[in-house]
Amino acid sequence: MSVHQAIVDQINLMTPGAIFFPAEFRMLGTDDAIKMALSRLAKDKIIARLAHGIYAVPQEHPLLGPITPSLDQIAHAIAERDHIQIRPTGMSALNKLGLSQQIPTRHVYISSGQPRVYTIGANEIHFKSASPKKFALKGPISALLILAMDELGPSLVDEGLRGQINELIQKESPELLANDLKLAPSWIAKQLFNLLFKSKTHELVRISDRRSQDTFVASKYTKRNQRKGT
Repeated sequence: MSVHQAIVDQINLMTPGAIFFPAEFRMLGTDDAIKMALSRLAKDKIIARLAHGIYAVPQEHPLLGPITPSLDQIAHAIAERDHIQIRPTGMSALNKLGLSQQIPTRHVYISSGQPRVYTIGANEIHFKSASPKKFALKGPISALLILAMDELGPSLVDEGLRGQINELIQKESPELLANDLKLAPSWIAKQLFNLLFKSKTHELVRISDRRSQDTFVASKYTKRNQRKGT
């Protein structure tokens, strides 16, 4: 069986829309033979070439026609291939949270691997190296908010965006939010604390208030006993 046919047989087993890379066929032939086979398949529209060394199985929608994998899907496929962790940051994170309707052409992710830039048509995927601390963020909402705010900086977090952030942060669980606030840069933690204590609707604030009251009562009790002992 030729390298070309062996690759076709493997591709036929994949689901429509699946993203794949030349290395997946390494056992079928030499790098040059695999490259040539994929080039021919892309030219014949049997597969879609998304970028240099990145391909997908074509997917058709009955009404919309051809469907191309999203940049987020491509980014996660690359991360899985390279055995690294990634998380969206900046405008990509805001878009994922629904806080921005703007579709960025430059998708930025923090990465546990080396910095990389991938050109996908007119768009770019950027992987930026980040410390393990940023991957210790646990909340599905608070982690994205903190990463987005960290990339944007204080000057771009205006009153309108703070209002949207306040609505979202209320949906995060107290345990995960408490963990992430400890890991956030100080200016972000301060802004999020201010929003939480201003609204006073999040369970984390109620827990904090109860602890403050308990501390106050315990302090009064200790002082009273001290006075009795003197």
